[in-house]
Amino acid sequence: MNIKSIISNLYHHPTIIKDILQAKRSDELRSKIKLLREEQSKLQNKKEVDIFIKNIKEKSSFSIDPKSYPVLNRLCYLEDWDNLELKKIVKDLQHSVLEDYINRKDWKTRSNKIICMRKDGFIHRKDWEWAQGIKAMKKFRKLNDNCTAIGIGAGREEILFYLANNLKHVYATDIYDGKEWDNFAPLDFPENPKKYAPFPYNEDALTVLRMDGTKLKFPSKTFDIAFSFSSIEHFGGRNHSGALKSLQELERVLKKGGIAVITTEYIINDKDHPEFYNKKTIYSDLIDRLQSLKLVEPLDLRITTKTLDTVIDYPQAVYWDTSNDKDFQRKHPLILVKVGNILVTSVMLVFIKQ
Repeated sequence: MNIKSIISNLYHHPTIIKDILQAKRSDELRSKIKLLREEQSKLQNKKEVDIFIKNIKEKSSFSIDPKSYPVLNRLCYLEDWDNLELKKIVKDLQHSVLEDYINRKDWKTRSNKIICMRKDGFIHRKDWEWAQGIKAMKKFRKLNDNCTAIGIGAGREEILFYLANNLKHVYATDIYDGKEWDNFAPLDFPENPKKYAPFPYNEDALTVLRMDGTKLKFPSKTFDIAFSFSSIEHFGGRNHSGALKSLQELERVLKKGGIAVITTEYIINDKDHPEFYNKKTIYSDLIDRLQSLKLVEPLDLRITTKTLDTVIDYPQAVYWDTSNDKDFQRKHPLILVKVGNILVTSVMLVFIKQ
């Protein structure tokens, strides 16, 4: 560590003076400086986020009546859990009765972090995504045994089994390679979806396929419904090009009048991110780049004041998802997640093919 570097670190981290005077080794100093920088960054991020939330509350306070707020294309709100229709759908999705799903003895992942089973009374934005998607299918009269659906980045999500009980047929697609996302999309799911089913389902109505969501092996104009819940943002590429390509594929395989029900990650404090969207890129990199898929209604990107009080740090969100700490889960709604200086939640986009 040279003199210039030492002076700079002393200026930013004066607490290391004692270590220098004690003639600590360079590698020990570097480790301590790294920890100090990380802590300083966390404090700066927290301060920035706190100021943003305070300004939003003061300048643009927003609330809804959950009993009479029909907008589909919007962000996830805390108040949604007071909506009776959403609560019923979530309860149906959480009605776990099959032993393999409840006990999860034979579920294996590389990290050994199995996503926990959510229960009635817990608030998690993934349940909102599924329930809001089901509400959209109902609204456009697609949730019936005449309609066929395709899901991309579908993993082993519980909604697959719900849809298999309510649609003519559901095709679930994902990579299913047992690698990075195996806690969400296990290697053996295509061969044995029943192992991961929370409740009995129409096994003849669900087909699971290993397939890249940007290269669907289906003819054009095949499906009545296309869906994806917080997956497309992980498809890579510059300027969210992987996500765009996947939606262009859904655009191709949907019939005219078919709907695409999509959720993805949205940054409410308008930071840039290679995967998540902000108020500019949600349009420039996605919505405005589609040809025949059009939003069924304008997109409302406001966040309610109550939802701003649910911020949870990313490590806490991971703990929420992988622990059985029911007291923690009950006390901490998982809606708005802080990742560094970014505040992210779910946004619903419902399109119709014209």
